Amino acid sequence: MLLIQPRSILPMILFGALGFLLASLTTRNEALAADQQDSDLPGLVLSASQDHRTFDNDRFAPTRLELIDSAHALESALGPGSELSRNWKRYLKWDLLAPQLEEGAKIDRDSLENLKTVRRRFRANQPGLELPVFTRTAAALDRYQEVAFWNALAARRDTAPIYESYMKTFAEQLRRHEEAPTMETTRQVGEALGTVELLGDSPKVVHAVQSSYSRPNVWADVSTRALNQLAAPVCEMRPVRDCILGATIRGTAITSGLVKFHPFDSQDRIEMDISLDGVINSRTNAFKKPVRVNSSGTTNYTASKRIMISDDQFTTLGHQVDARTHTRINSVQKTGGRFGKRLIEKIAWKKVYERKSQSEWIAARHAEQKIADNFNQRVLEALTNGRVSYEGRLRAPLTRVGLLAEAIYLSSNTDAIHTRASLASHKQITTDSLPPGKLVGNDVTVQLHETAINNFLPVVLAGAVLRQESPDVKPHLEGDVPPWLKKLSEKSPEELAQSTNSATEEKDIILASAEEEETLPFRPWYFKFNTEHPASVSFEDQKLTLRMRLAELQASEIKEEEPLKNWDFIVTYKVIKQGNEVLLQRDGDIEAFPTGFDPRWDEKLTGEQVGIRSNLAKNLNKRAAAGQGFPAEIPIPAIKLPQESRGTELTLQLAQLDCDDGWLTIGYQVP
Repeated sequence: MLLIQPRSILPMILFGALGFLLASLTTRNEALAADQQDSDLPGLVLSASQDHRTFDNDRFAPTRLELIDSAHALESALGPGSELSRNWKRYLKWDLLAPQLEEGAKIDRDSLENLKTVRRRFRANQPGLELPVFTRTAAALDRYQEVAFWNALAARRDTAPIYESYMKTFAEQLRRHEEAPTMETTRQVGEALGTVELLGDSPKVVHAVQSSYSRPNVWADVSTRALNQLAAPVCEMRPVRDCILGATIRGTAITSGLVKFHPFDSQDRIEMDISLDGVINSRTNAFKKPVRVNSSGTTNYTASKRIMISDDQFTTLGHQVDARTHTRINSVQKTGGRFGKRLIEKIAWKKVYERKSQSEWIAARHAEQKIADNFNQRVLEALTNGRVSYEGRLRAPLTRVGLLAEAIYLSSNTDAIHTRASLASHKQITTDSLPPGKLVGNDVTVQLHETAINNFLPVVLAGAVLRQESPDVKPHLEGDVPPWLKKLSEKSPEELAQSTNSATEEKDIILASAEEEETLPFRPWYFKFNTEHPASVSFEDQKLTLRMRLAELQASEIKEEEPLKNWDFIVTYKVIKQGNEVLLQRDGDIEAFPTGFDPRWDEKLTGEQVGIRSNLAKNLNKRAAAGQGFPAEIPIPAIKLPQESRGTELTLQLAQLDCDDGWLTIGYQVP
């Protein structure tokens, strides 16, 4: 009997996926969505079922040559025989790819599995893989892997009927998806579309379906108010070194100012003015023999600079600075002895006031130059650091894993800055719907379509194994998974909340635990995730449903017992707003289905499957009730932003939390 106890799986997936995507913003202009097809897509797919042309060796040759050429170009770029080349080849598992680059390469089940392993390495989030020399090879490998399968198939049988049957299935999944989209219809439509595109036999079908399901699945907006509320004030003390009208000026100045952002209407980039309004208060001594003039100065200034931010470049335009200086003479003293002191100081006072307006004008011009130099330097540094962060933390990772085939689109208007993204690989789709409305008062709004998360999950979970050998050892992940995810998988929901600054002791919720419920005997267990589609989520009726697809699972002391293959677990959580925090509360029973079975559309299971399903579901729910399975509640803490100038944290106020029709909308207000 199988006894399942995966305590950390759900938090691992949710926090990993949502954390990555929320740190990421954007893509794809709404104009593309306007190209959506109004035609009968299932009918169009059916009409193209006779398009197939057999992949004989002559037709296969260009695809094979593309892979060979791109692989050789990569080898050349790495430097043949170099340490760099050896290290990269070791990481990419080049020994599994090399046989396919040789004349008379053998294509069979094992070689195709090897290509999948190599492809996963090429599509990993490893720095450097975003370079074109790697992405070209990855794209060639995608096509080769698909075409090689059909070429090997064509050597044994006529593939035209197979293609016809494939297109009929594609059309049926499209029909279902149009009527009532599910996690399974989304997955199967994307996979079928990717295959048809790589084969190249039905380009009209590819264009029509891609046009219909290519709207952005990540939307993010930040209000102008939030930009200005979160802007840090300027405050610094600097020495004064100057020369005005022959007098040497020495002293100190305290500069304070407030940064403001002023976005403009722009459809293809973020365009805004950055302004700095402030005051410089100074105390100085002016030395010009034979006197010293002590004065206090106040310089009011404004500075502004236009910046433009788009996917391909961050740029600036010229600056404008205006300063007005006013001084107050505190004292005029003769230096170098008291002889003639009264007369000299009297004359000096007169001359100081005669030249006061002129010296103030000069001081203002000098201040403008210094303000301009400092302001330009700060803006340039911020823009440069922003570009590095944008490339390193957002664009490059998405390019490496193959989820960002197109540009990220940024835009702005006077009220906010906006980002849009379509995250999808070559065998995935996004959505045909726009996100729901957001509250007018939101300062920060992030809207994720379920496809954004589903398209990302294979990047971190494909083929991974989650295992626990004994009750005193936490579950751990094995396989090609990011190090941060391995660490995350070992934490319980309570630890996850604490690690993100959530005060769990102050919550009015009780997390189910083994100590509080019935204790069940421990059984060693492991899950091996599906390599292509390890998990999916759906957002509907203020609930989040997770479907975990497992290639293998086992939970028994008898190691010789055969593991179950290709079974999925489905668990649903209510999405609840609690103050500024989000609570996921398990809803209903955990279900089990064979991989590929769609409970919305499919109706029949075999007798054997019914028995396994009943056994799995019974034990899953029994373990969950005892606190040893999917947690009853998962707290997601409030978002806190550091305020370095004050040494405090600012808690964003959760104003909107909607989870319906495939979209998760999270809106915050800045207090």
